[in-house]
Amino acid sequence: MSAKTKAKELVEDGKEAVSKEAEVRATQFRDDVADHGDTVSSAAKKAAGEFDDYEAVQSILTQAGAAVEDATNRLRERSIPDLVEDVSTFARRNPLLFLGGAALAGFAAARFLSASAPKDDGPELIAADEDVWSGYLPESSSTGTQD
Repeated sequence: MSAKTKAKELVEDGKEAVSKEAEVRATQFRDDVADHGDTVSSAAKKAAGEFDDYEAVQSILTQAGAAVEDATNRLRERSIPDLVEDVSTFARRNPLLFLGGAALAGFAAARFLSASAPKDDGPELIAADEDVWSGYLPESSSTGTQD
């Protein structure tokens, strides 16, 4: 077997492994999103029950809960390749809406990640009498001259 053939086989094996791992992770992500959708749906329905005196609000919350529940059910039923195809088709048909949605999702993800990150007190303040260059400058000899 030549080195070129062996290299092609290794590349194909790597490509297959990466594809399988990506599909596993995408499936986990899809399931997590659907689980969160279930939480949002049940919260909206529960909140609707709290607004007995306000039929309009109750109706909106009930409809929102049902819509989220329907979306999560459809999400669970679709395979990852089908979902990718749907997103690709949507992006081709509505590029500005897709880019706007992607930007909005990015901002939301950044806020979520920054809110869930451990609190950092920021950089430590340096005392006024501390030499910030200590350890970075060459040591000077006792006569005051450098070697």
